[in-house]
This record gives sequence, structure tokens and C-alpha cells, in this order.
Amino acid sequence: MSTATKAVMSLQDVAAQTPWSVDTIRRAVRATDPDSFPPPLKAKRGPKGSYVIREQDFREWIDGLPDA
Repeated sequence: MSTATKAVMSLQDVAAQTPWSVDTIRRAVRATDPDSFPPPLKAKRGPKGSYVIREQDFREWIDGLPDA
């Protein structure tokens, strides 16, 4: 895993920085209920319909997850 941060991240980038799969991150992007797991993760549509997640939105999402 690289320590450099990017302005935008793919689903694969987010999954690589979490213990969850790309499918779980995709469910977070599609989620609408903030009380569900995974909670909603903000994303935009990038080239060819792929999801693009701003690094700032990813950090806010991670920070908003319940503590262990």
C-alpha cells in the first residue's frame, strides 16, 4: 500500500486501505441509510461509469465509522 494520497480514489483504492472488499465499498457508495452497514460513501461517476471517491470523502467516511 502506498503512503501517497490521491485527490480521487477508485473502489479498488478504497478497498486496499480498508479491511473490506470492493463489493462492500460498492454497497457503501449505493447505500442511502446512514444507520446501515456499510454507511453511505459519497462518490461521483468517473470515466466509463466507474466510481470516483474524493480522498476527503473517504477520510470523513472512515472517521464516521463506529469505534471498535
